[in-house]
Amino acid sequence: MIVLSVQGRSCMVLLSEWLWRFAAVKGYWFVLAISVAASPALAQERNPNTEALGKMLDSSTLIAREIEVQMVALQLDVAEGRQVSGSRQLTEALIGFYEQRQYRPVWGEADRLQKLIEALESLADDGLNPEDYQVEHLRHALPLLSDDSIEAIPIRVADELRATNAYLRALYHLYNGKVDPAGLDPQWNFELQDMAPVADGARVADSIESGQIAQLFEQTRPQHATYRSFKAGLQYYRQLADQGGWPSLPVGATLKPCAVDPQVAVLRQRLRVTGEYVDPVLPMDADASQTPAEVCLIANAKTAALALSSAAASAAGSSVADEMSPTMRGSENASSADSVFTEEAVFSSSSSAASFSTMVPPESASSVQSSSAAPVNPDEVFDEYLVEAVKKFQREQYLEVDGAIGPATRAALNISVQSRIDQIRVNLDRARWLLHNIPPEMLLVDVAGFKVTYFKNNLPIWNSRVQVGMAYRTTPIFKSEINYITLNPTWTVPPTILRKDVLPKVRKDINYLREHNIRVLDSSGKELDPAAVDWYKPGNVTLRQDAGDDAALGKAVIRFPNSHAVYLHDTPHQKLFNKSQRAFSSGCIRVERALELVELLLAETPTWDSAAIAKSLATGKTRNVTLAKRVPILLAYWTVDAVSETQIAFKPDIYARDAIVLKALNKRD
Repeated sequence: MIVLSVQGRSCMVLLSEWLWRFAAVKGYWFVLAISVAASPALAQERNPNTEALGKMLDSSTLIAREIEVQMVALQLDVAEGRQVSGSRQLTEALIGFYEQRQYRPVWGEADRLQKLIEALESLADDGLNPEDYQVEHLRHALPLLSDDSIEAIPIRVADELRATNAYLRALYHLYNGKVDPAGLDPQWNFELQDMAPVADGARVADSIESGQIAQLFEQTRPQHATYRSFKAGLQYYRQLADQGGWPSLPVGATLKPCAVDPQVAVLRQRLRVTGEYVDPVLPMDADASQTPAEVCLIANAKTAALALSSAAASAAGSSVADEMSPTMRGSENASSADSVFTEEAVFSSSSSAASFSTMVPPESASSVQSSSAAPVNPDEVFDEYLVEAVKKFQREQYLEVDGAIGPATRAALNISVQSRIDQIRVNLDRARWLLHNIPPEMLLVDVAGFKVTYFKNNLPIWNSRVQVGMAYRTTPIFKSEINYITLNPTWTVPPTILRKDVLPKVRKDINYLREHNIRVLDSSGKELDPAAVDWYKPGNVTLRQDAGDDAALGKAVIRFPNSHAVYLHDTPHQKLFNKSQRAFSSGCIRVERALELVELLLAETPTWDSAAIAKSLATGKTRNVTLAKRVPILLAYWTVDAVSETQIAFKPDIYARDAIVLKALNKRD
């Protein structure tokens, strides 16, 4: 009754606390209603008794009691299944943190809050936005920490909880990523990591009290070279952005080696900015007349001379053919060519200059600059050093490596520095999804990178190129465990491929089935005569291809449980591995040198050495071999490569997924 006789903000705190706790323990919901109704009214009352009560209780005690009230309310929300702000894991971590501390505030010292602000600001280096963690609000909270007035209590409680929530959210995002991948991809089956080890209340409190907030952040980040590489790449590309980024190539025709064009100077600067092109240091004893640009110009001139000579000789021969005897034509043509198509004549001709505006006479180094033609800017010559820089760029971008600037290479060159920064940020979040607790032995399929790598003891022991699903028949992203291998596999045509690919071909020519060793089976497995089937209404038939050298699945299939009917397999389509981008399959993964992988996977399975595998394959009979030990397999998708711990390269977003992740990453909570 004493509490009820006291008016003011402190009374509201004590009354709310008592009512909430009483209701939580006893389940008296009418008391909760009184509390909710009474609190606003009490908060408006001012009375000298407020100051008297304030003297009886220090601000930390009042803050602790208000924190307890709010945590009990959160517990009730969770218990009743009501939606709470943020994830359930974060809510439970917040409640657990304060329960362990008996609801005592932890951010009462300015130095602690300042260290939190600095650590949150450092999240920009991880591709996260510090403002997602209310950094600006926390900066404004600093001056209020010394305000012990009763009126400041509600604000200080809000700041206290805001700071702890920001800290826990940052730890969660560093541990599991900010974006929920399961919300973007229904095929996703990688479990989120348990927050318990990271958000342990005692550990978090100790890091705050000891000033080790930044250190706990560092321990929570993925401890993997790939993550460090992505962070270094983000820093590097942000520096490029601060310096103005790089120029874009205007739309134009394909630029080929030795071309002379103002765009070549732009190209040179573009690749100079990102490091593919380095200005060559020519040997001191090199012939000064043979700079890289001049080598190209001389080659161009010779090509032009030969082309003109051939064309003119043909024209001259035809014009005098009727006036000359057959025995004289050969020597006369040769004499005419010698007298007309000297190098000097070729390049003094105004018509040839118009036709070959990018060519210059090869008479000497001095003639390159002293001829009647305007001097050529060496930066505008597509010389051998620039060609090698372009090829390096193309290799790193998974483009066809030809040294020329066609539409695909031009488009990749013109991707802005900000887009590259966003691409790195997206893949940093993907790294946080996957890189915690990576198994030491696993098979990793890099879908966007068209490659597969086998790891043992966390080290790559084998890798190969793969072909993955087309953009409209994507390879799903998930994890599983390889449990058996099929040697000399048959292939049952999947429904989608049957409907979209095979049936149209069979309707056009029924011999397609025989040519591809495909048998027709009814629902009971009985073989049917293809000619007896109405291929426009085939009903419940199954098409199965026999094992063989040209079988769709090659010599072996590597199988693992999944709901997508996806597996790794050998293939007769070996030439496609030479393509830079290899999205050719209907979802399964075609593996180059698949039998090497089979041998590695069966290494711990008794009696299945390379000789046994070869013997079984030679029989031509289909056989399933169960692995003695299952091997984890991860099908992953990211569009940045870690070349080293300080260098990255970009991959094509073959399934157009980056923009979706970026939108979720940029969404303000």
